[in-house]
Amino acid sequence: MSTEKKSFEDRIAQINKRTEETASKKPKRATDSIWKRLAYPGAFVGAFALGSVVVFLTRFIQFQMVGVPEAGKVNTQDFIGIAMASMAGMVISMFLRDKQKEFASASTVGVLATTFTFHNLVWAYPIQFEQMYSEDWVEFMQKITEPSSLYVFGMTIGLS
Repeated sequence: MSTEKKSFEDRIAQINKRTEETASKKPKRATDSIWKRLAYPGAFVGAFALGSVVVFLTRFIQFQMVGVPEAGKVNTQDFIGIAMASMAGMVISMFLRDKQKEFASASTVGVLATTFTFHNLVWAYPIQFEQMYSEDWVEFMQKITEPSSLYVFGMTIGLS
């Protein structure tokens, strides 16, 4: 009987020893750097900025191809700009295959926001836009729009 009791006590001691060892090896809390934690929300800001840059590029390409648009074809320019920016966004999203669903919406919001508010930058920085586009183009944009507004397919909606 004493051998059975001794082996039982040995097993209990071994279990207690393992429990203490396991408890002392608590998993360490993940201490990621601040940059790793900010990477995910930062990627949304990057996708939004990417959508905005695509609109800038498509507007520049349109200007180089067409010049100053005619007064009746401005709405067509917006549709063409959105279509071109969307196609460029699709090409870019091919590189973000794993994150496509999350960041496609941020990129789309960037495209639409920049499309409808682009003229506000022309009002704020006319000299820079004259250098990039032309003086005629800046005058045209200022003639058909108002500062601090949304320009949605030919309609100006004042924000102030």
